[in-house]
Amino acid sequence: MGDSAINGRTWNEAEQDLVVGDYLVMLDKVMTGRALDPANHQRALRFVTNRSGGAITFLQGEISAVLTLIGLPTLNDHPPRWDFGDGLVDSVDRCLSARPAVLKALAQPPALLGRAAAPILTEGAPPPVALAPPGARAERLVAKFDPAARDQEARMLARIGVAAALVHEQRRLEDRGRPDLAAQVRLALPTDPEGCDLVSFSRTGAPRLIAVKTTTGGPAAPFRLTPAEEILREAQPEAFVVHRLYDVAREARVFRVRGAREGAATA
Repeated sequence: MGDSAINGRTWNEAEQDLVVGDYLVMLDKVMTGRALDPANHQRALRFVTNRSGGAITFLQGEISAVLTLIGLPTLNDHPPRWDFGDGLVDSVDRCLSARPAVLKALAQPPALLGRAAAPILTEGAPPPVALAPPGARAERLVAKFDPAARDQEARMLARIGVAAALVHEQRRLEDRGRPDLAAQVRLALPTDPEGCDLVSFSRTGAPRLIAVKTTTGGPAAPFRLTPAEEILREAQPEAFVVHRLYDVAREARVFRVRGAREGAATA
């Protein structure tokens, strides 16, 4: 693992659990808007693990990668490192399983659900391709926490996402000189094709049937199409598009996916 690459020492189970637990504490502070002093956390971890700051930072990047796979937000200062091992996967599993309230708060932050208005979206990029596909242990972890199903079942999160996407579409068309079309963007009606959340338009006036997928995780968090969305995608591929909203509790970004299939996570 990362630490052995730095100083020849491997992480044991207890040490990994300490770093993962501390990572989750820091992440919870970020998501709830509380004060965070990363230097203090780093000093404490160096003391209790007797590891270098570089080794700890390396492991924190690997934690970000595991959390990304299960659709949770990560610390921006620790971009994902995809060369993590099975021991770290098990550590993340233990720590999240022992803290179901933390998992729920990260997936649906109370501060987000209590907002009076939907977040303002900015354009984001599709996720980069991971350096290597996850191993069998990581795949079992994804199946256990099933981020696509978790986000799909989070009705309040979905409503926030649809409201944000509606405003974003209206603003997009207004910025492109089509206020006439912006005024026609709306929530899908019972008379519209099943499988879309919004009805919008391209700049030329071509219809767009939009399915909105929302997560508090990053751009690589997996999502899943419903059976109705799959049918609509097959029936009207030129009109069907997914708006993938991510990091909605912080930066609130969106990218579009055309031709998305079930389980898709990239454009």
